[in-house]
Amino acid sequence: MKTVTRSLAAARNQVFLSAWVLYAGYYICRKDMNPTTGPGISHLAGSLVCFGAAYAIGQLVGGMLADGWGTRRTALTGAGISILCTALQAFHSLPFVELLLLLGNGLGQGLGWPSMIRLIGEWFRRGERDRVLGWWSTSYILGGVLATSLTAWLLVHTRIVVLSGFQPAYLVSSSVLLLAALFFYFGTDHLPHPVHSHRAQFTSALSPSNLPRTQRGAWVAILTNRRIQVISLVYFFLKMTRYTLLFWLPLYLTSSLGYSQHSAEQFASYFELLGFLGPLAAAYAIDRWFGERRMVLASGMLFALAFTCLLHPLLAGSGWFGTAISISFTGILIYGVDLLTSAMAVLDAVPDELHGRAAGFVNGIGSIGQTLSPFLVTVFALHFGWTKLFDLFVFFALFAGGVSVFGTHLQTDQSIELTVQ
Repeated sequence: MKTVTRSLAAARNQVFLSAWVLYAGYYICRKDMNPTTGPGISHLAGSLVCFGAAYAIGQLVGGMLADGWGTRRTALTGAGISILCTALQAFHSLPFVELLLLLGNGLGQGLGWPSMIRLIGEWFRRGERDRVLGWWSTSYILGGVLATSLTAWLLVHTRIVVLSGFQPAYLVSSSVLLLAALFFYFGTDHLPHPVHSHRAQFTSALSPSNLPRTQRGAWVAILTNRRIQVISLVYFFLKMTRYTLLFWLPLYLTSSLGYSQHSAEQFASYFELLGFLGPLAAAYAIDRWFGERRMVLASGMLFALAFTCLLHPLLAGSGWFGTAISISFTGILIYGVDLLTSAMAVLDAVPDELHGRAAGFVNGIGSIGQTLSPFLVTVFALHFGWTKLFDLFVFFALFAGGVSVFGTHLQTDQSIELTVQ
């Protein structure tokens, strides 16, 4: 018995490390384009819209594949598509080809999240996976910082080569993801089947005879789940805010606050660099104080986010220290609620058999907000000013917080009931 326990513990550690490395590699191929000034802004906005739309579709497809085809196969397929499309971008010369590769990369990237979330749901029990997810989230948060730094360094040191039509930065990004995919492939090969000791919690309401046996029945179960409906609405506004800041903070800091490009990039990095503290704080707060009341914690963090965005113009106007504090706290709160809603709450809202679809659906709805985020900059901020944009973020956070308060009244047992047709 002790041998089996040690074997399972070793397998869990291996799964966690493999999933961490793979999703960090995913992010290397996602953040290899940076906002620029001048005429490049509209081009970047168009690229982000196309990528976000393909990413949303990939989330839905990835959720179905993860539940039906397997998490490992789905994750590796998504990585393979992203590697191929990213590598080919190094050689493209036609706008139409660039668009196709961008859409392909978005679709491949979309397969990653639902497969990773379901994988963690398979290997870790209900009471322990919040902390696991909190630490695992550092893969894409710190991976995003690494991707931005790597891309900036490559653009500076390969500028002459880029002028000739060849862009080696994309080859480097795809090579990093290839190594991460190989690490994941060998790290998760020949592992024992995960033990679902937490599955007994669903036995009464979710016996095998009650589980949906068709794609239609599975999606009906997701769409009629009130907890999933609440989480999706919250995540729509949260992800719109997150991606607006994630890609456009340097532009805001240079154009509105007058910082140099170097200083702007340094301040903007605090959003992610310190943002990883948010999921960890949320995970340990759930473990110690909140338990199943995840939406209570989410509403509190969203109201704190609204207050931070309300104070941002005042803090930013006070100098560099106030700017750094505001950006850091905004990142901590956004990333904390992000993982809390899109992963922790989702896994507890549905049974194991629907983890992939639920994660894909919630993130797909959020990705629609991500797709709309460039318009907040190119239309709203450039016409009404960045201060008004932060006022809009206040409204988003207050609305999402109010929806989360409504979600606190949904009982856990009710949230996991299935509607089968």
